[in-house]
Formats: sequence, structure tokens, C-alpha cells
Amino acid sequence: MDCITPMLSEAINSIDDWGDANDKIDCLLSPNDWRLQEILKFRKRIVLVEKSREQHDITAIRKELARRKLADKQYQTEFLYQHGLSAGKITTIIDIARSTADKIILEYRASHYGDKRKVMGITDALALMRAE
Repeated sequence: MDCITPMLSEAINSIDDWGDANDKIDCLLSPNDWRLQEILKFRKRIVLVEKSREQHDITAIRKELARRKLADKQYQTEFLYQHGLSAGKITTIIDIARSTADKIILEYRASHYGDKRKVMGITDALALMRAE
């Protein structure tokens, strides 16, 4: 989805004085200004695209888990954690309580890594899974 529309480009190009580097465009333009309205519509489109992308990635990860025949919640949690996801993101993907995910991850981390593991985004984890 192309979030930059011709109207948005026209709105941005028509603004001559952006103000100081710390000034927000929301404060420079009137709330009824058509240019501000286009910018606000753009922000909404970006949020929708990000949510759509995340949902797409969640669905793809669920399919990847099924393809690998990982049905057990503990194995799924460990697998997703190995690929960089945090407990909060894991609970978004699989139906597991946050406290259970935390417990599985703590036990896994203690037996494999110590405390040096960092987490990454859902899209990055999907790319790692598919690279194997």
C-alpha cells in the first residue's frame, strides 16, 4: 500500500515555513487546514499498514510453526524465543499465558544462554525461521 498520496505530496510541498526544528507541524497549521488534515490521514494510514504487516507476520509465523509440526506450547515458546521474540510477542502469536511464557523463557535462558540474550522484532524472527 502506497501511503504517500498526491494530495499529501501537494500538502507538504505547499508549506513554505516549517518553523523551528523543534516545532511540530500540528502546532504550525490550523486544525482545519487541509494540509494538516492530509498529514493526519497519512499518519492513520501508516498505523493501519503497520498493524496489517504485523498481523500478516503473525499468521506467517503460525504457519511456520505448523509446517515444522511444533504443536507443544513449550516447544513453540522456546522456538520463538530462540528466534528473538520476547514473552509479550510470543503470547501475541500463540495462545499461552504471559506468566507461562515468562517461566518457559527463564528456564530456557538459564539452561542455554545465561542472561545475555536480546530480543528482536516479529518480522526479523520470521526471516530467521525461513532462513533455516
